[in-house]
Amino acid sequence: MSLPELQIEPQYYHVDIDRINQLNRSPVAIIAARRGPSCPSLLEPNQESLDPKTLMTEIAKYCTDEPDYIRNDMPIQEMIFRIILLKNNKPTLLEDLHRDLTEKWANPTRPLNISVSGLNRILLSDKYYGFSQ
Repeated sequence: MSLPELQIEPQYYHVDIDRINQLNRSPVAIIAARRGPSCPSLLEPNQESLDPKTLMTEIAKYCTDEPDYIRNDMPIQEMIFRIILLKNNKPTLLEDLHRDLTEKWANPTRPLNISVSGLNRILLSDKYYGFSQ
């Protein structure tokens, strides 16, 4: 007699602007600080008038090819935040975030040996970036 397989619902993560506000943080400031040098809004005179969603779209468009936009010496939550921004805040499967983190950004000096459940715990414990399922 075999045991029934557990059906685990897929977990998707994105950055929730409302959650950033609930954490008493400025979504514009947090997202704008992650713009790369090629982002046109860096030339805007009034940075606080920018829209967080517009900033995310701009980052996804202009920062994808910037070689140092994500570095493996960044904290894990920062790396995940930037990975999600590069995807224009599209809800991303936890397993895909894990694969990006452990296969694309790991190297011999920082192997990033973390399980999917460990990454999930890290994202659930977030008190800064506004990660949400």
